[in-house]
Amino acid sequence: MQKLKSFINSKPVIAIDGTAGSGKGTLAKSLSKKLKFDHLDTGLLYRIYAYEYINEKDIRKISVNLSRWFGEKRNLKKLRTEEISELASNISQKKYVRDSLVTVQRDFANNPPKGKGSVIDGRDIGTIIVPKAEVKFFIDANIETRALRRMHQLNLDPKEFKKILNQIVKRDSQDKSRRLSPLKRSPDSFFIDTSNFNEKEVLDVAINHIRKQTDFI
Repeated sequence: MQKLKSFINSKPVIAIDGTAGSGKGTLAKSLSKKLKFDHLDTGLLYRIYAYEYINEKDIRKISVNLSRWFGEKRNLKKLRTEEISELASNISQKKYVRDSLVTVQRDFANNPPKGKGSVIDGRDIGTIIVPKAEVKFFIDANIETRALRRMHQLNLDPKEFKKILNQIVKRDSQDKSRRLSPLKRSPDSFFIDTSNFNEKEVLDVAINHIRKQTDFI
């Protein structure tokens, strides 16, 4: 595989990295719709790997078929369970998995389905996957806000707050301390703290920054 940082994307890319529950996925979807760019949630790739791993124990026999999963929206519900979340977090630390998915993500960046450009969100998009992305964002929020958002997303009982909070603390630690592609802010990324912003306000901040950096809008 080519050296990680030697990749230069041939189509415009907006790279969005950030912590769990920070709102990066929501922003990515909103920007995708606004710009008519294709969206790739790279976290789903690791969840797909985890789902396939349950049945196929040999991780090297697993391949991620985007058209199969993203062509049938109903399939995605299978990827949102706690079991898959935990397994995906563990699998994402394996070099073979990360290396194989680099190719998938970069192919998407260079060949977005609509042919215009892409919005790609994850943990290492602006630092490793597409280091020359035209625009980079790093999204974060205070941990209590992120836990509440995750509870709302999963429609959980308020009694689950402490459990979800602890899970996010653990996930943050894993993401930031792992040896391969740790979560970190790229020096050339634009930072947005979404703690006190709603979805529209975050989108407005991002759009204003993009207007200053590119001619996408």
